[in-house]
Amino acid sequence: MRRDVRRSLAVGVVAAVVAVGYGVATDVIRAPTTPSSVLPATLLLYAALVAVPFGLGTGAALLALRHRVVAPGVALAGFAALPALLGGYAGVTVAGVLVAGPFVTVVALAETLVRARVGRLRTPPSAAGFRALSVGVMAAVVYAGIFAVRAVLPLWRIDTGVPATTVPPPVDLAATLWYVLGASLVLVGLPVALNRRFGLLAPGAGLLAYLLVDLAFVQPAVAEGAELVVALLLGVWPTLSVLLAVVGVVEFRLRGGDDPDPDDDGDDGDDEGLTVEGGLLGDRV
Repeated sequence: MRRDVRRSLAVGVVAAVVAVGYGVATDVIRAPTTPSSVLPATLLLYAALVAVPFGLGTGAALLALRHRVVAPGVALAGFAALPALLGGYAGVTVAGVLVAGPFVTVVALAETLVRARVGRLRTPPSAAGFRALSVGVMAAVVYAGIFAVRAVLPLWRIDTGVPATTVPPPVDLAATLWYVLGASLVLVGLPVALNRRFGLLAPGAGLLAYLLVDLAFVQPAVAEGAELVVALLLGVWPTLSVLLAVVGVVEFRLRGGDDPDPDDDGDDGDDEGLTVEGGLLGDRV
């Protein structure tokens, strides 16, 4: 397992280097000419162009090495080839790097569940791991639904002044909802799953802090067509997701890296082993 993690981290580093190379070649990443030219939005973009490819490359490689889930890696390779195939200009680079994550996340979840269902998932998680995964996915679906109702649908119905595209509106809406679901899986689902499986608190605390701002200010602003929608979807969500995952890994290591229930097979056969577990979503038996 540790060897798989080291290899996955190496793949993540390579993915980040490739993304930065694309950014420099297409002038997305440039040296600041004056101190005032270093804007928060620019710094956020630079951070996203490093953190997001690293997280995607590491996750896709770990799924392939550990569980033989290969579709995410293939999809990421396709997104990585977009800048070279479509001319390598700045817009394609940003789209290929930042838009890839949520779409690939849905693909990864779908293949994992299908392989688990047909018994073709290599080294499947324990019953406790599957329970944590299910809770995380449900939390992500709930958040995606709330965001869709409060922000995506109102934004889709209003005239934002953006030039119309050749994509039919229903297709555009479906792609947006797919993106929101994929982003929710890592932004919301991962911290919740880590809490349920390992009792990690730091990712959940960071998520709660963001949700307070999101529910009160961000979603209404997006629904009104504010300009921050692009920065939110392409920069804030992916970057924050990677940071929360890194925080979770750090907390796990600081706690000693112990699995609280390594031998759980989900089939105890009696009630004498029941325990009460506390977590982000409340206590459960």
